Amino acid sequence: MLMSTIFHTTGIILSRRDFREVDRWYSVLTKEHGKIEFLARGGHKTLAKLTPHLETIAEVELLLVQGRHYPIVAGVERRQSYAAATANLPSLLLTQNALALVDEATKTYERDPAAYQLLSDWLNFLCATPAMSDERAGFLLGSFMLKLMDVSGYRPQFQECLSCQREIEPGRYLWQALKGGVVCRPCVDGSQEQWFAARSIEDETLKLVRFALDEPFAHQIRPNLSGIHIQNFHEVLESFVVSHFPTIPAVSMRTACVTV
Repeated sequence: MLMSTIFHTTGIILSRRDFREVDRWYSVLTKEHGKIEFLARGGHKTLAKLTPHLETIAEVELLLVQGRHYPIVAGVERRQSYAAATANLPSLLLTQNALALVDEATKTYERDPAAYQLLSDWLNFLCATPAMSDERAGFLLGSFMLKLMDVSGYRPQFQECLSCQREIEPGRYLWQALKGGVVCRPCVDGSQEQWFAARSIEDETLKLVRFALDEPFAHQIRPNLSGIHIQNFHEVLESFVVSHFPTIPAVSMRTACVTV
């Protein structure tokens, strides 16, 4: 917990919700303290002085006063604007969904510099990227989710067998979402009761999931996306999310960015 009565911190606003008649709660991911939830007195008023800075997607410097039960915002200064990340509908959806996912994945007052850097890289990437198709946007959101789960401690194992730890061979492995990785067929055959939930996964699908997890966002604009492979990609991703993400997202990665 934060001990100082008055403190400065830098962060990116993740979400907001109205509180009582005129106040508003905000959730912010900070570099120094992890996620903080704070109250803006009168933040729901149309002419509130701090509201414009808190409503814009940006990196902001906050002056917070630690109240008896929760922090209260006393000052806001915008450091970097990510307005270009909302310039078109696909980017806006990608921005909003990523902020919501980070909000769900992080706990208050748990410092997480990797998550902060991931979110910053994501917003900068969207600011520099033109409008894209719904299919590409869905793939990129899936990539963001994989990277978010990675920095949160849930990196899936795609190189070695979960059981014997040997490097997997093409076409000789299955995907096990609950245990978070792939298992070779000999291990499945040797203990079918243990691996009964393992399911088939094609080599091309595995390559696409690895690519999404390991490559920077800018590289993921280039490759062509096959319809069947992108469908299988989302099926693998969603089974992994359901098994390991703190909460099940309200929408799937493949439909979250549909603009029609």
